[in-house]
Amino acid sequence: MDLNKEARMADLIDILYDARSKYYSGEDESPITDRQYDRFLSELSSLEEDTGVTLYESPTTKVGFEELQDGKIRHYMSILSLKDTKNIDDLLYFLGEREGILSWKLDGMSIVLYYLDGILQRAVSRGDGHYGKDITKNVILMRNVPKTINMKSMKGEVIVRGEGCLSISEFAQIKKTQEGERFSNPRNMVAGLINASKTTSILLRHISFVAHSVVLLQGLPWHTTQRSEELEHLRDFGFNVVPYSKVLNFELKHQIQHYTDGVENFEFPVDGLVLSLNDIEYGNSLGTTAKFPKHSMAFKWPDISALTTVTGMKWSVSATGLITPVVLFEPLALEGTIVKQANLHSLKIFEDLMVGVGDKLDVFKANKIVPEVKENLTRSNTEQYPRKCPFCGEETTVVENEKTRKLYCYNCAGR
Repeated sequence: MDLNKEARMADLIDILYDARSKYYSGEDESPITDRQYDRFLSELSSLEEDTGVTLYESPTTKVGFEELQDGKIRHYMSILSLKDTKNIDDLLYFLGEREGILSWKLDGMSIVLYYLDGILQRAVSRGDGHYGKDITKNVILMRNVPKTINMKSMKGEVIVRGEGCLSISEFAQIKKTQEGERFSNPRNMVAGLINASKTTSILLRHISFVAHSVVLLQGLPWHTTQRSEELEHLRDFGFNVVPYSKVLNFELKHQIQHYTDGVENFEFPVDGLVLSLNDIEYGNSLGTTAKFPKHSMAFKWPDISALTTVTGMKWSVSATGLITPVVLFEPLALEGTIVKQANLHSLKIFEDLMVGVGDKLDVFKANKIVPEVKENLTRSNTEQYPRKCPFCGEETTVVENEKTRKLYCYNCAGR
């Protein structure tokens, strides 16, 4: 390689990164103009093509994001929340006479994947919606994250949004491990594992990436006009795509009921449905509010709860020694199944509820699946936590921090 060209490439990288960091930090005025920036970037690209060499951290390999001095990354497009409703009539009005896309609203961790010419460049967390953090080293260990996508020799940028999800069954298994016991639900576990500076790679392999939308799609020889087409492109690229249905106004209620009936059999946790306008150009033309895009809405199921009476408590001892309170109550028909108990997850929740035999509980199914206690209406506080382990009879220990209190039996740890 020509050493003069290599030196010039290194100089250009320094100039471009200095200009970008000053511009996006807002602390100093950029030392070069936008036109100069474009000219230097073009020169660097030409040198890389001429030499066949791309130096480490070249900005030509950074697609769709800007890295800031504090380690945060500016998203190519801001990730806004969705306006939600529990009223199907709101969705009917929103859809009108147009075709929509109805899909699960996955209850996981939002992840943005950036590809250049079919090669994964970076994985970024949602962060505050404008800036996220680099989570690539953990995300590449997950399931269903293509390191390369087949663009059939086409060049361009592809940016994909999706969710890191943990199935309900696998959450239950990981919950039994020492690393998993500190998480109360699959979503928190996914976020904790992906954001951790040191995470067991075996646990990360249990997390799946499920793609649900396209941010940018370049390099294709045809024009994509519908969101359903974009999702099929993602499927062709090798992504696991969220299940979806194309719907019109007259069939929307039926389709919502179809998804509602299927919640308990779906492998991943969900916290509702998403309805998007299928026509990309029209949907984008509606613009956004300060908080929400106008091309999509979320539907949240109304919580259906019922009253029951506490009959007792049991304390479940895990292989790590964690002792979890489970409240028992009179059998209750709730959304198609009979429930008799609810996990309270921690000693703190048990104490806050002040549970006692004979208390009246308001119980519901979180995400229409997991029984949860909404409220204790009588709060007699007659039940106490066990001072002796219900499994081995040894002394129990309360471990607390600023957020929670948990009960342990150290004699059972590792049994």
